[in-house]
Amino acid sequence: MSDRRVVVVIEQDQDVCALLCATLGDAGFEVHRSVSGEAGLALVRAAQPDTVTVNAALPDMDGLEVVRRIREFSHAYLLIVSEASDLGATVQAFDAGADDYLVTPLRPRELRVRVDGMLRRPRELREGRREISETVVEAVTRCLEHKGLEVDTVARCVRLAGRTVELTRTEFDLLHLIVEQGKRVVTKTELARHLQLEDLGPGRPRKVDTDRVIEVHIGNLRRKLGDDARSPKWLKTVRGLGYTLT
Repeated sequence: MSDRRVVVVIEQDQDVCALLCATLGDAGFEVHRSVSGEAGLALVRAAQPDTVTVNAALPDMDGLEVVRRIREFSHAYLLIVSEASDLGATVQAFDAGADDYLVTPLRPRELRVRVDGMLRRPRELREGRREISETVVEAVTRCLEHKGLEVDTVARCVRLAGRTVELTRTEFDLLHLIVEQGKRVVTKTELARHLQLEDLGPGRPRKVDTDRVIEVHIGNLRRKLGDDARSPKWLKTVRGLGYTLT
């Protein structure tokens, strides 16, 4: 597997762009940059990056629309950068397919921790670059199944009644962990740790509401599965703790 790490920065603010490029360049990334959504989309197709950062407010199109369009052809890790710190903006970003969300002003250490956390999640097959994780190379093909819901842990896909369910990487990781644990309750703390959402330590200026982030992802997952939280077929909420299989 190649050690090449590539990032595309789609950012109109010169200062934010400079910080992103410098921080990620120092972290070993090959950095490509664009100041508009349309040019950024073309750059993602050409560079086949591991990671893409997208400003939520680009001059030619909405940043969330850029994320949605990238999701149509790329499995890159997507990080939204925005001035908006409200919960609604965060929910919209995750719903569009983003893997993480950062509010400006950016802090280099937090940026690196977030990106490193995303990169530690299992990689998906890339049609163009044909890269797979060491975990996948060593794994024995197997499919977890629960009441007709199939989770293919190698191909990283989910099928329901023979139909493939399109999930984001984060949604798949959450579902995989819950299904793998069977009837054991998986706490929100465990899920946050699995997604590398833990606090960065003392002195961190902004605490992420990890419980709420997990709830947003689970809500999106349920919607895509056609599951109802009030009468669940697969994912049951254990109030005050986390989630388990029905």
